[in-house]
Amino acid sequence: MTENRQTRRRTDSLVAAYDGVICDLDGVVYRGPTAVPGAVETVNEVAADQVGVAFATNNASRPPDEVAAHLRELGVDGHGWSVVTSSQAAAAYLAQRLRTHAPVLAVGGPGVSKALTEVGLVPLRVRDLTDTRVEAVVQGLGVDVTWRELAEVGYLAQRGVTWVATNLDLFLPTADGPAPGNGALVAAVRAATSAVPHVVGKPGPALFDLARAGLGTSRERTIACGDRLDTDIAGATAAGLDSLLVLSGASRLQDLAFATGPQRPTYVAADLSGLRRSGLRLDAPPPDPAPLAPTGVPRVPAGGDQSGRLHAVVTAAWTALDAGLAVSADRETWQAVEQQLGLAGVPVAVA
Repeated sequence: MTENRQTRRRTDSLVAAYDGVICDLDGVVYRGPTAVPGAVETVNEVAADQVGVAFATNNASRPPDEVAAHLRELGVDGHGWSVVTSSQAAAAYLAQRLRTHAPVLAVGGPGVSKALTEVGLVPLRVRDLTDTRVEAVVQGLGVDVTWRELAEVGYLAQRGVTWVATNLDLFLPTADGPAPGNGALVAAVRAATSAVPHVVGKPGPALFDLARAGLGTSRERTIACGDRLDTDIAGATAAGLDSLLVLSGASRLQDLAFATGPQRPTYVAADLSGLRRSGLRLDAPPPDPAPLAPTGVPRVPAGGDQSGRLHAVVTAAWTALDAGLAVSADRETWQAVEQQLGLAGVPVAVA
């Protein structure tokens, strides 16, 4: 770390221990067209403190520049950050294995084709195939993906052509509710074939490794932030990174309380602004964890700030579960705990 970084940072903030942040987008920075309260300001402050920020998304449909344009519209400053997509992770994987200018079938949105072009491969659509023998196929999300394209993916995969899936997210959040994600389309192909794709998106480590390479940071000095235990947190664990779960999106407090193994984050906060506050590691529980109430959930401590109270509740639930004790799985009871912790009213995202 440079001396300039050391002197500019707030030493009492969670992010002060890191040189780079890998940040999820939907449910963390924005929900569709709207910014999550406090997220944009936090990103700008973190970048101003010379901490590198890479936004890493499983959504392969849009090229990074389109995602970046959306972030700028929301108020993210135009410096100190980058966007990395699962399409780029797929392209990077193939670039290490194929010759330059190798033809690759691109199924999905424009982000898939652009990523392949950027690494020197030649993306082709189904209509372009004719007599061309492609050397791989990349399947990513696209709103105009057709039956013919899915069938061609299956034909090629069955013949032994390398099949790369950008991610396996089953659904995608939309203004009207959850819609089929790339994982649902991949599942359709798998249902008709015996082929299995190589997956590069979360919860695998490849997308995190690509983002960290762009940041130029070590594993020990990089933290990943996300709102989903099964993709963001599990992926960070797979990549050997510390992680921050924010409760502004898909995973709720009850989900975190019952998390096990690789889905247990290093830190938890109500939202991304937790990066700018002091952080308590969840793998270092207090000597006297909060006891369980008669309702079967941890008691919320009366004193302390939100971060400390949240830490006490989560570590108490983990301690009880690890000891074989019964913890309530009643959703309404856990929602009441969220209200006590000041988490009430947070819109729940679906991905």
